[in-house]
Amino acid sequence: MLTLKKKHFSLAALTLASLLALTGCAGDPAPKVDQLTVWVDELEAKALEGAAKEFKTDTGITVNLVVNQDPRGNFLSSSTTREGPDVVAGAHDWIGDLVANKVIEPIDIGGRAGEFQSNAVDAFKYDGKTYGMPSNVQSLALICNAKKVPNQPSWDDVKKVGLALSLNDGGGDPYHLYTIQTSFGSHVFKKDGNGNFKPALDFENGGLDFANWLAGEGSKILDATSTWNSSVTAMQSGTKGCWITGPWVSGVLDLNTDEYNIYKVPSVGGKDSISFLSARGFYVSAHSKDIFYARKFVVDYIGKAETQKEIFNVSGRIPANKSALDAAKDDRVVQGFSKASQNAEPLPAIPAMASVWASWGATEMAIITGKAKPQEAWTKMIADIEAAIAN
Repeated sequence: MLTLKKKHFSLAALTLASLLALTGCAGDPAPKVDQLTVWVDELEAKALEGAAKEFKTDTGITVNLVVNQDPRGNFLSSSTTREGPDVVAGAHDWIGDLVANKVIEPIDIGGRAGEFQSNAVDAFKYDGKTYGMPSNVQSLALICNAKKVPNQPSWDDVKKVGLALSLNDGGGDPYHLYTIQTSFGSHVFKKDGNGNFKPALDFENGGLDFANWLAGEGSKILDATSTWNSSVTAMQSGTKGCWITGPWVSGVLDLNTDEYNIYKVPSVGGKDSISFLSARGFYVSAHSKDIFYARKFVVDYIGKAETQKEIFNVSGRIPANKSALDAAKDDRVVQGFSKASQNAEPLPAIPAMASVWASWGATEMAIITGKAKPQEAWTKMIADIEAAIAN
């Protein structure tokens, strides 16, 4: 009799499992729509085909993967007609704009958070809420000629072989120089007790030391007229041994060979060198006709390891997901930049960031070229940016 009860229980469990596979998880509401629209790029469209098919099988909802060439602009404009997508893929630094326009919904990624790099998850947080599921990340590293620099170098090692860093022919580049600035303890914005960026500059903390370095050693090491092309030529010819740059450089230097190594940028000022992190992920539209199932597709289907691995397999982009990173263990570019970015800081997505770039870059260039005294220029820059933020 006991055996028979076990058999009946097993059959019942199988029947329940079959029903759940057709209708979604127990407790899920009935779908309000029979299809969801997801705006992606061409590579994501291909990578998500399997997840869309599985979602259709489980919920009965068709996922339309639509390639959109201007997702940010079109998403904002379509929100007024409420005819936009249910889900849109995009950069994490859209958040401030999207939240201000009330076009995206917070999502709860729950236990999935531990499956991703913590800074990638943090990139999609805004005012204490999570608004996106990460998929890929980018940050800077130090690319070096492997023969000249066979192991992780110190800053003195880098100086000996020469450093390439494009300053855009005098236009400046605070984005790349930030890896050096942070090693003096100077960051762009302060954070509140919950780790959220505040529109309060943190340039004073170690900033004057960095400015003095720019005027001294920096003016000798950095070429104010350098460009992307001159940096490529310097690395290819061997006149420079290292280059602070990102994974996009693999288009001109074959980083998957043993000719180059990828390292963390060494400290110049004594503290950790921290670069900006840019993340890409998936947002849920506030105007979706079925926010529950839009969230479900993002968290339970796009967010799972199998889908994240497929996104990497198709796109080759550096995964934010830990399992996808493990699966890419033989990819030197992925592993090199991933290790270099472990402490990378998400590029602030707050509106105040737009007021920073111009004065920041111009001030650095004025100091490097000797057109301005470091302390005076840095102090004036802070005052100018604070005034711009206030306005």
